Amino acid sequence: MAEFGRKGLKAALEAGKIPLSDDNVRRLDGRLRALARQDRARKAAHEQDSNGQLARLEETKDFIASLWDVAPVFYAFDPETPKIIRRLSHAAQQAIDFLKHEKGRRRVRGDDPETMLFMDLRDVYVGLSGNTGISEDGPLHRFANACAKLIDVTITLPQAQSLRKALKRRATAPSNFLLQQE
Repeated sequence: MAEFGRKGLKAALEAGKIPLSDDNVRRLDGRLRALARQDRARKAAHEQDSNGQLARLEETKDFIASLWDVAPVFYAFDPETPKIIRRLSHAAQQAIDFLKHEKGRRRVRGDDPETMLFMDLRDVYVGLSGNTGISEDGPLHRFANACAKLIDVTITLPQAQSLRKALKRRATAPSNFLLQQE
């Protein structure tokens, strides 16, 4: 799990000209943690065949479900077994849902993981600042780059021209960040 220092979070907010407040730092920290997990999953899915991954996850979920048949035996050795099985089942279902969602997004846009991360960071920026403008090296781009470096220093976001095209494709879509706030 990525650790984001308060100093780095404040620097990202300042880069995006977003007011510094404890609430904004907390909100940014939570969203970046979620985006870091999504980014790792996207990169893994991008590198492998998503259909194969989906099939293996479905098999894994079925196997986990079959553990309920022998849970009483496991329970005799460890009373936490039902919780563990439930958490594994939930994690497998979350991974399946994520892959199905990502597969649908890629089919529509064909964007690479870095572009998709930028789009997600744009949602966070809009949610925190209320600004939707796009410029070559404006606050949105500086904010996104600062956040990307907090997630993983090796991430290089696409150039502004590519991002502008991706934003235009998504212009009519509602902000994921705003939807999650409701």
